[in-house]
Amino acid sequence: MYKFVLMIGLVLSISMLSVDYTSVGIAQVQAADNMAQVRLILKKLRGSMASMKDFDELEAAGMDKADVDKLRRAMKSKIKQMTTDAVDLIKAL
Repeated sequence: MYKFVLMIGLVLSISMLSVDYTSVGIAQVQAADNMAQVRLILKKLRGSMASMKDFDELEAAGMDKADVDKLRRAMKSKIKQMTTDAVDLIKAL
């Protein structure tokens, strides 16, 4: 029991002394999380850009041009939004 109380006291003392280190640790975790999000968004962005070629194939396969154009506009909007999100996350780093 004495060791347990001593350990709690030690932990509380250290936590009071290391407030700055804790905030730095949290900032590092948040930066790593943001970096993981940036990587994910960039991966999805690459995939979305590659899918733009599929629309040409759909049109060549006989899909109506107006429908293909709607799909292209929707994908361009999605790509624009993902690009904005990636830039915002990169700025946050």
